[in-house]
Amino acid sequence: MHRIRYVNLSVKDKNLKKAYLNSLNKIFNHGIFILGPEVDQLEKKLANFCNRKYAVATGSGTDALYLAIKSLDLKQNDEIITTPMSWVSSTNAISLNNVKPVFVDVKDDLNIDVNKIEKMITKKTKAILFVNFTGKICDIKSLRKIAKKYKLKLIEDAAQSFGSRKYGSPSGSFGDISCFSLNPMKVLHSLGEAGIVLTDSKKIYEKIKILRYAGTVNKENCYFPSLNFKIDTIQAAFVLNNLKNLNKKIFIRNKNAQYYIENLNNKIKLPVINKNEIHSFYSFTIVAPKRDELKDYLIKYGIETKIQHPILIPNQKAYKNKKNKDKLKNANILVKKILCLPINENLKFKDLKYIVSKVNNFYR
Repeated sequence: MHRIRYVNLSVKDKNLKKAYLNSLNKIFNHGIFILGPEVDQLEKKLANFCNRKYAVATGSGTDALYLAIKSLDLKQNDEIITTPMSWVSSTNAISLNNVKPVFVDVKDDLNIDVNKIEKMITKKTKAILFVNFTGKICDIKSLRKIAKKYKLKLIEDAAQSFGSRKYGSPSGSFGDISCFSLNPMKVLHSLGEAGIVLTDSKKIYEKIKILRYAGTVNKENCYFPSLNFKIDTIQAAFVLNNLKNLNKKIFIRNKNAQYYIENLNNKIKLPVINKNEIHSFYSFTIVAPKRDELKDYLIKYGIETKIQHPILIPNQKAYKNKKNKDKLKNANILVKKILCLPINENLKFKDLKYIVSKVNNFYR
């Protein structure tokens, strides 16, 4: 039977493996395993890539989100408007800062519905945390207009969208603070946990740098109570190596996506790529009738798929007792239909043809 994994993270490329080992040898020689020179290089390169003034590399994307919110000095029970369709980290980062998450429904593109945000704004609302779900950048023009009108901070959770662009600008450039996850599942990735925070505010940048290192300056003088959110030098080096191949990866993922879009059954709702955007396709998420039956059918034929994510955040045990002002009607419908097909750059053309044939056969 033809078998296709959703993603295979093993390193088989000889040149890439050699580059990783060379990076390790450099680190072994200089011996700075935490916040070494590779971290500084990574921060400068990613800030430049995303057209930002400042970058702070962190131990994970969750760390990045937590520190972004922490840097804003919000008060207990202040509110941050966010999406229910994301991984729990985006909301956990809000709650762990003693701030209340307020969920707003999503549009058919799976991103936050900007038309429903204003009615959720109260005197306690201090920020909007938007998530570029699947790698597709949100309606940033509308978000900026709302944020300006109500004097709110914009926090961009770009964990899934490194390399995406909209109106000619890169993901990571759209929030007052923008955050990336660089874990092994991401398009730009480390070989472990890593993340980064980006901003144009010197004040926010300097505070996040202090918060990253247990709230200290020069390791000893503690300015704020905080924990350890530092990145390992080794992970920074791995990301630097992978940055060299980023454009090629995104090109292949878009080529794979285009084949799906041109050939999959029209009973499925497919991602839409607009003229003013580049989609990095962290995932190729379809909205499929009889989703669970389709998933089971595909696995019988050796095709691994994923549901990203099967439980809306406000329906998680940690949050289901929270009072939600919005009924989240569309999100509750879509979460039962979303399914991610393999999209990674290692797929062969015969794999794509096989996946399409089996999906289309299911709907005949």
